[in-house]
Amino acid sequence: MSWWGKLLGGTFGFMLGGPLGALLGASLGHNFDRGMGRFQDDGQFGDGADVERIQSAFFTTTFSMMGYLAKADGVVTRDEIALAESVMQQMRLDPAQKKVAISLFNKGKENDFALGPVLEQFRRECHR
Repeated sequence: MSWWGKLLGGTFGFMLGGPLGALLGASLGHNFDRGMGRFQDDGQFGDGADVERIQSAFFTTTFSMMGYLAKADGVVTRDEIALAESVMQQMRLDPAQKKVAISLFNKGKENDFALGPVLEQFRRECHR
């Protein structure tokens, strides 16, 4: 779990700003990973249920945002889908998790996708 933030931050950063965006995104992801490490190591933010909620919010936000960003220019390309599949593979998702990730990606692509509530839930669950 300690590499998810860096991987996804770098991926989003690259999608938005090329190589420099990837560096910035990976840096932000590193900070997320460090916070999760402290959270899991000493339980300072709560118990295992809190960790599960944060991981669920992270998962939901990650794949719905990937769909949202892929659709931002109006067309979802095969390369953008391949990138999402690559992230799923690197996260070693089982078939059920992959199905949920694809569903979240597709919801993010919808024209009426509500970005604000998804980001707010993520912020709230991560205590930031």
